[in-house]
Amino acid sequence: MADYAGAVAAIKARFAEQWVSGAAPRTPVLLQNENPGDPWPPVDGDGNPAPFVYFEVIGNGSTERGQGTPGDKIWLYMGHIHANVLVPTGQGDTEAHELARLAGEIFRAQSFYNSGEGAIVRCGSPTTDGGEDDADEGNYYRVTMSCPFEFFYRG
Repeated sequence: MADYAGAVAAIKARFAEQWVSGAAPRTPVLLQNENPGDPWPPVDGDGNPAPFVYFEVIGNGSTERGQGTPGDKIWLYMGHIHANVLVPTGQGDTEAHELARLAGEIFRAQSFYNSGEGAIVRCGSPTTDGGEDDADEGNYYRVTMSCPFEFFYRG
């Protein structure tokens, strides 16, 4: 049976699959409450800091969306997908904005996790913020892509 935990797992899997297999070079990804790779933070071939993404799925509400018999109602979870792109300071913001844009295109107006049991994740339009200096103790510059999502399911 489809549930919110499965929807979050599907969001993470979609990002991981498409980020790794995308046409442009991609960065390492750190997921919430998971151990980072080694070395961390990542470094390039010369030992210099390298870009990476901290990926989050943040829920921000749930509501009954439709009436039905007990056990057969339509429920809605709402939330945001965040891809926090971090690039080394001193390299400008162009790469961070481009990687954030590419992350957003993975979810733009997409529907998935359609279990056939009345469950589906539907994504909206991604946006990026203006960026911020001093992320990770001054070593990185951050730009965050945020994309709203809704997860509908019957329960």
